[in-house]
Amino acid sequence: MKRLVVFALLALAACGKRGDPHPPVPIIPKATSDLVVTQRGSKVILSWSYPSLTTAGKKLGSVRRVIVYRYVETLPVPATGRDPNTILPGDVDTTIPRPLALFAKLPTVSAQQFLKLRERVDSIEGANLPAATTGARLSFEDSPEFHTKDNRPVRLNYAVVTEGGTTAGALSNIAVIVPLDVPLPPSALTATAKAEGIVLTWTAPEKAPTASPLIGYDVYRTDAGAEVDELAPPVNSTPVKATTYTDVPPYGAHDYRVTAVVSQGPPRIESDPTPAATATFKDLLPPPAPANLAALVETKAVRLVWDAVEAADLAGYNVYRTEGTGAPLRPNGKLKLTPKAITATNFRDIAIDPGISYFYEVTSVDKSGNESAVTKTEWVLVPKTP
Repeated sequence: MKRLVVFALLALAACGKRGDPHPPVPIIPKATSDLVVTQRGSKVILSWSYPSLTTAGKKLGSVRRVIVYRYVETLPVPATGRDPNTILPGDVDTTIPRPLALFAKLPTVSAQQFLKLRERVDSIEGANLPAATTGARLSFEDSPEFHTKDNRPVRLNYAVVTEGGTTAGALSNIAVIVPLDVPLPPSALTATAKAEGIVLTWTAPEKAPTASPLIGYDVYRTDAGAEVDELAPPVNSTPVKATTYTDVPPYGAHDYRVTAVVSQGPPRIESDPTPAATATFKDLLPPPAPANLAALVETKAVRLVWDAVEAADLAGYNVYRTEGTGAPLRPNGKLKLTPKAITATNFRDIAIDPGISYFYEVTSVDKSGNESAVTKTEWVLVPKTP
């Protein structure tokens, strides 16, 4: 009887029903939220963070492509038929470029409107993503028309969509720019290393008749020979008004480029950059000169002593000797007694000729090779007999 009960229980267990199979959870790329846009010359440049997460907050395994979309708004013609380029008192803010002022009164498109009106510009395929990446950001260049055929300004709206292995993410934020006619780049850029920093000078560009008013210049710095990030911030916090700028970079070789700015933004609108000018910045400031130098006459020798120089990058001291001839004494040749800088604050000269007068000079030198002003003794005579 017990065996029958056990068999019955086993039979009931064997008849347990499996659950329905669940479809795999789709891997959806998280929508881009930091798309930004700027204008450099005739190009519009987009930049955004490399897609790396799913909507579930997990690491995104692969990206099939990123699609770039654009919607071009044209400035509407007023119902009265008035020329849209005509500005009446109170129409717009005359302190900013007119195309920006004209569009400032028009609301930007919503995400729903953009989805209906957008056009596909291009896509960055997965295999091409590394080439489009600078640091942790992707970039894309577009060259759209900046005006309608009847010369009305336009407003450009951009967004991107990331496609994972099989599923597309949602639309990114919409980046908006009203492109402007910009001047040519500045010319004759030079970079000169001085003690106070790298001094840059350039020539102002010739302003084209249709270009927007110039508000200043932006200065860009990269390590010499490094890849240029088109959307890296300039080293100056506000546009430079003059045609010169002094930068104090880290020590090393640097490339500089300068653009002419017509709108600080955001978005920033400026000319193409100048060709690079390269300069190497290093410490050019000498350390203080040694103080309280004294010459002590010994038997067949002269001992020099001085106070230590306080300098964080001090390498040591150089000692010089000058022989005197004639009456009155006149300097006759200067000899460096220390082939390499010494770290001690004293020096004993034993290579002297008794009966000859000398004077000595001591300088301090730093690790960059900068040498201080000299500290000098009076004439010293080593007697022929002790």
